Amino acid sequence: MKGQQPADVLAERKSADGEASMKEIWAAAAKAFEDICGESLQRGDVKGFDDVQRKIEGVGKATYGIDAGQEDKWDKAKSVGLKSLKYLKLLVGAASQASSFIPIPASAANIASSALCIVFDIPEAIKGYNDAVDQVFSEVSSALSQFQIYTSMKNVNPVLIQKIHLVMISFVKLCAHVVKYRQGRRRDRLLRQIKSIFDEDSGLGDEMAEFKRALQQQRDVEGTVTLAVVAETQHDVAILLEQSIVFGKTTEETHQLVQETQKDVQSFKDDADRSKTLIKIRDTLGVPATVRLDANTTQTCTNIYDRCLSRTGSWIWTHDAYTAWIAPNKDKETSHVLILSGPPSSGKTSASALITKRLEEQKGRTYVAHYFFPASMKKSSDEKTPVHSALKYMAFQIARVDATVQKPLGKACDAGPGVFRRSASLETLDTLWGELKIGTPGSGATYYLVFDGLENLPDKQTDMLLKLVFGPKLAEESAGRVRVLVSGTDDQFASRPGSARTSSALRIQMEEHNEPDMRIVIDEALTKRSMLEHAKPGSDQQKAREKIVEKLPQNVSGSYSRLQFGLDDVIRLLSTRTAVRELDRMLDQPTSSHEAAIKNLQRSLTVDEISELNELLKWVLFCNEPMTLDQLEAAMFLYSGTESLASLQFIIKNKYSAVLKLEDGFVYGQDGVKDYLQKDKGISGKSSLSRDRSTISMTITINNVDQELCGHFLWDLAHKAIRDKFKFDFDAASPNGALHSSNQAAITVDEFEAHHTIVTRAFEYLDKEHRDQTNKIGGYLVGLLPYHLGQVRQLEDEEKGALTPGEQFEIGQSLYKLFKDERVILRHKASFEKTWWFVNEMEDVQKWLMDSAVVRRLDKKWRDEVQLSVSPTKGFLKELVKIVIEGLLRKRSWGAMNAYGWIEQFMGLDRKLQQPPKLPKADDAESSEPTSTSFFGSADEIDWDLVGAWCQSFLGLPDSELNSLWYERLAFASALQCCKADTVLLLYERAIEKENPSWLCHRGLGETHFSRGQTQEAIAHIELALKEAGREGATPKPEANEIVELHLLLGQYAYGAGDAQRAAEHYLLARESEDPAQARQGQLGYLKAGLSFPDAEGTRQLLKSTLAKEGEEGTIVGVLKMIARDTQHDALVSRMFTVAKGDPDLLRGIVRAMEAATATPALDEDRTAEMTEDSLFAEDEARGVLLYDRGVAAYTYKVSSDGTEAVGEALRLWRESRDLLSNVGGRNALVTRQDATTALAQHYFQSMVDGNHLDHVGALARLAEADSDVYFGDAVGFLGTVYALRGKKEQAREALVRRVRQALLILSDDMPENDMFGFSIVEKALAQYQDLENAAISLSLLGQPDLVTNALQFEAKDIVGDDGVDKEQLLDTVTKLARETVRVAKAQVPDVSQQIQRIEAAKAHVDSLVAAAGTKPKPETNGEHSEVEGSENQDGQGELTVSELETASAQSLLHSRLSTLQQTHSPQIDSTVIQWCWTCDGRTPDGKHCENKSDFGIEFYHCMYCSNRDFCGDCLARLRAPDSGARITACSATHRWLRVPPQGDAMYVGLRAKTAPVPKEVRPMEDDESILEICYDENGGREITVEAWKEALAREWDISLDEIRKEVFRQATPEGGEQGEERNEEQTGGEKSEVVLG
Repeated sequence: MKGQQPADVLAERKSADGEASMKEIWAAAAKAFEDICGESLQRGDVKGFDDVQRKIEGVGKATYGIDAGQEDKWDKAKSVGLKSLKYLKLLVGAASQASSFIPIPASAANIASSALCIVFDIPEAIKGYNDAVDQVFSEVSSALSQFQIYTSMKNVNPVLIQKIHLVMISFVKLCAHVVKYRQGRRRDRLLRQIKSIFDEDSGLGDEMAEFKRALQQQRDVEGTVTLAVVAETQHDVAILLEQSIVFGKTTEETHQLVQETQKDVQSFKDDADRSKTLIKIRDTLGVPATVRLDANTTQTCTNIYDRCLSRTGSWIWTHDAYTAWIAPNKDKETSHVLILSGPPSSGKTSASALITKRLEEQKGRTYVAHYFFPASMKKSSDEKTPVHSALKYMAFQIARVDATVQKPLGKACDAGPGVFRRSASLETLDTLWGELKIGTPGSGATYYLVFDGLENLPDKQTDMLLKLVFGPKLAEESAGRVRVLVSGTDDQFASRPGSARTSSALRIQMEEHNEPDMRIVIDEALTKRSMLEHAKPGSDQQKAREKIVEKLPQNVSGSYSRLQFGLDDVIRLLSTRTAVRELDRMLDQPTSSHEAAIKNLQRSLTVDEISELNELLKWVLFCNEPMTLDQLEAAMFLYSGTESLASLQFIIKNKYSAVLKLEDGFVYGQDGVKDYLQKDKGISGKSSLSRDRSTISMTITINNVDQELCGHFLWDLAHKAIRDKFKFDFDAASPNGALHSSNQAAITVDEFEAHHTIVTRAFEYLDKEHRDQTNKIGGYLVGLLPYHLGQVRQLEDEEKGALTPGEQFEIGQSLYKLFKDERVILRHKASFEKTWWFVNEMEDVQKWLMDSAVVRRLDKKWRDEVQLSVSPTKGFLKELVKIVIEGLLRKRSWGAMNAYGWIEQFMGLDRKLQQPPKLPKADDAESSEPTSTSFFGSADEIDWDLVGAWCQSFLGLPDSELNSLWYERLAFASALQCCKADTVLLLYERAIEKENPSWLCHRGLGETHFSRGQTQEAIAHIELALKEAGREGATPKPEANEIVELHLLLGQYAYGAGDAQRAAEHYLLARESEDPAQARQGQLGYLKAGLSFPDAEGTRQLLKSTLAKEGEEGTIVGVLKMIARDTQHDALVSRMFTVAKGDPDLLRGIVRAMEAATATPALDEDRTAEMTEDSLFAEDEARGVLLYDRGVAAYTYKVSSDGTEAVGEALRLWRESRDLLSNVGGRNALVTRQDATTALAQHYFQSMVDGNHLDHVGALARLAEADSDVYFGDAVGFLGTVYALRGKKEQAREALVRRVRQALLILSDDMPENDMFGFSIVEKALAQYQDLENAAISLSLLGQPDLVTNALQFEAKDIVGDDGVDKEQLLDTVTKLARETVRVAKAQVPDVSQQIQRIEAAKAHVDSLVAAAGTKPKPETNGEHSEVEGSENQDGQGELTVSELETASAQSLLHSRLSTLQQTHSPQIDSTVIQWCWTCDGRTPDGKHCENKSDFGIEFYHCMYCSNRDFCGDCLARLRAPDSGARITACSATHRWLRVPPQGDAMYVGLRAKTAPVPKEVRPMEDDESILEICYDENGGREITVEAWKEALAREWDISLDEIRKEVFRQATPEGGEQGEERNEEQTGGEKSEVVLG
């Protein structure tokens, strides 16, 4: 330990230049404080910052009488005090960074915090003091806010630490002057109120100046000191390494390694388009809107991974099955499926998450998707197709990171969710798999799909998934490209008739390998509880710990739940005075996970409590879906008839945790509890009681009886058993003797009894009036009544239970009451509207009514009617069917969505009975899942005429009775089912044609027209609806909120049509609604419409009036939060700032409102208890977005809170925004977080460019590393650009090399349609690298060539057919003719913007050639050219010569291509076939997004510094002249831009080109140095082959193209192997590169 000295010795030292030690400095500060104000800082009641916070928060308001202003000032004073405290903590934290080499005196934090505490230790009201606190600490807190940056720094320079201490000491002195001010005479304080307290001569002004001076010195040091790295070893003291640039060689290698092991996150095209596409995919596939768009994996996987202990799962990486599964050159015999199997609670889920995270770190194009089927899935009736949902969610995950999937999947989603709904109705997943576009051949990528929790799936869904996984789609067509992991229990993968064959899969048996992980868990648990720690070697304590770690995993058979029980017993034993032999005895016994815990629980409960627990267990363990706490509270009210004072959540956590657990608001049984507690079949309550068995039961109570007398009694009683045929069964009432205590009641469950109990409770619920206490369970009881009735009957058939005759009669009587009397259904209509019964469930109910033992005592007439009816819908269901149909089509009294669900099942039941019976499948017999026999597949296939006819027939109505209401409700139901708009419109039009149509018909027509984009028609119908609704006697009579809803629709439609004034009128009426939600929507709409007013002054007045209503329940705050989540957020806020910048007071008012909207919740506020998950998401997203907006206001318009330094405030707000939005999903959250990152990166970049230094590369590098968009993210781009501009090419390459490599990887795969993404990435990277020549080459390959030129490019593969023509000669002929045609077309139509005219010119030229030759070409068929029609004898010369035939065939090819081209682009250019276009990132003068796109007539300007910013000419002019209109924050006026010619320019050769033009130079334009233009030789100049260009590029960037090709080849060919690589080398190694001179 040489060189190391005690800290107190170092603290006493003087530095070489004579500066006082830290201890002396702080001692002097404490003395100065006492000298100034007379107060001592040695306060025993202040030991830290928390004490100060409590002191400030605990100071109540003084009594100011009626002076409300003083109360407000005191609140503000407290607020700035708490803010100062917050930043003081950061300051001390920063100082603590270097405590190892500049020790902080123990009194430093105490002195600083005590000083602040004295400031707020106020015994009474002191007028004027609040102003002093406000004035001083508003400046202090804002100044100290900069120290937030130190929270993310690991080490701080010692010189900087010295300056930080001086700032803290000045802070202490400031506190002293404020206290002295408080001590002054009242008259003096009142006089000082007239002027600033800094103007008086008490010394406070001087000290504030000193504080600012110290702060500036600290900033000066901070600006010049490069933070170094502290290396700490075991033998040397912590010393500072010499200053080094962030991207030094060693650091760069490490940084590159980190980057290479991260997931390849691709973000192609521009961010807006990518986000838009992902949102479309997310919404179409039904993924929740809260899911982030920029994450790699699911939050569920991340949460599971985070819970895993360090070092667990390390054995997996060397397991043979795992290494074979991930092998890059996997042979055909090795399965593409890895199974993680094992009993429940064996660690499968944790292992799946660990594997997922491991795969994410692989190099190359490896993509992982993870899906966990939760326990709630096993019973859920809401999710009918969980496997379909999982696949769609996985496709979305892949699309987030792989553009080769994102693009085709986005196109598939253009057709809407209907196509995926149709595939969900199939019995296999093959169709859906094909539509999801995963594993496309040639992509060069490997996809891993991780399905975790198969044991939680219904059996049919499991079989469906396994058939896909082991079926030909994945096993053969996608083998090697798609690899699958599935986890579940062993029986999930057992071979069954008709199921997938899983024997060939790789497998990891978890219970055989998880002992190492269990030992880590045990060791961590003992360490956490400080048990058997630091034991001496060889001691009993050490041996005991080793025994526990070694033996306990061996006793639990791989079960973590049993391990936990055993560990609890061990810890309980170690908490007492325990002998080693007692521990040995415990460890030598097998561990039961439940016996001891349940035994202890049973001993602690009374008989009534056990009965209550057993009731609870019936619901939790045997309901058909997971029960929420609210549902169970309602169920227990049905059981007891009373409400508990203690919440069920508290009771479960604190009393029943041995058998029950809470997860995500649902209650489950602990693992294995269900099997353990079920009664033994031989002695199972009712199961064991034969109906004809005679029994005598008794209960003996012995109380205060003499011991001897009691003994005699029991002896005599026992002798009774000697008699013949008389026997005591002491265990009859206690089936599980192991659980018995002195109480006779036992914790136990029985499946049959549980289902019968739930049936009984359901009938009890239906028999009584609706009660609020049972409302939550009503929907379940009604919906699942058939299921539980079916389970009772099934268990009876299996002889697992039996009903007594009385119980059978009770069920029959209850069914009779339910179906005979419509009052029961109407009484509980709300519960019936939450569900519907499937066909097989109705059949299950019918079976009960066909059982003579159940119905023999019921009304004979009703019984005969039920049993003799041709269909249940005409029998026992008759009243229910009538109520539903009339409620839907005759009365508007039943919800349309639910009513259609009932009717479809009724129709399915009728149809099933009309069809001949089918033999049941083997797997059907085993399944208890509800099946839906529906008439229709997808929504588009519903025949609404047939639905109407069935309902009409049931009610027996003539056609004359089918009124307007009938068709109106059919139309409304079809709209809710998302049917085609034409279907909905037809039904509404029928309703309109009938007499007395309601205003709802016009509303429905308006909404349907709007969905088709017919805005004007929509407005007309909604106006008619509003007019009809306002008439006297309108039917139905509209409620006030319905009228408001019509105004909101009109406002929305008018706004969409661009009629802002009309929209504002309707929104103005809507915002007066008594419904708060509608009022907020009206307020938001009114503001949006007002921001679109052409008159800026009118908009300013609107904003002022809105701000004036700030006190009305936070009107403006609520609206701002809504704007933050609006799809037009950025345009709205931009317009708001643009309009308000002409009125500084208005702008400050808007910023103050944003401050209020982004206020941080109080530390003690539990938001999760008061807000739903969706509400929390919305609140956090709104706060994060508005924090960014505040930063824009501060940075761009110099408006900040409390007058703080604007730029520093903006940087702080943007950092806070990024942090808050890091775990928030949603489009605005994603876009705003990227914008905040860009804003920070642009500030650092611009500061370094303007100052000609590299001081901020560290901050920029940290942003780049954290940026999820590593290919188009601005942080990475700015980092590379700033190095390139400074001539540091090596560092620039290291920053940008990932982009170039990824581009080359894409350009090397077998999917040419993806090449546009590769060229786009490399073009932007090269522009930032300032390699302008190569950037121009990539741009020429990316841009859209002239349409005629592009269409007339021919390759050998285009020459097909067998007509006797030499194909090589024909290719040469057609190429020459094509060049001539292009030349003629361009000469006739030189204007590149007139592409249609150019196509016509080319077509006319070819037609003239054909006419001159006297031949008639046939159109191409499937890409093949045809023979040429002509006379057999032309001019008496007979058949065509070979040359003439070649020419004629060539002309035919040209004619066919041009005909197709003309058809495609008639009457206008079809933009969908253009290979690439740029969109403008600018804004119009009113703040809206510019909608210009690159076209054949528009030139664009690409920023050379930003990663993905392009502008049209108008927006570039506005960007460079900010006063001309809206501030464009997407770029900077000081950047440089590359002029991008219009599409179709001669420089563009397109993606299919084999060569590209090399520019003569890229130079600044003569009249504008900031704009560069690409110049070519007039005579054509040089060309380079694309392959040669890629190879030269790879050499420049030190990238191996051979490695890329091998990587692509391995991923594209499943067999891999050496032979495959040899073939690859043969294909690629012989290619020669050449430069062709034009």
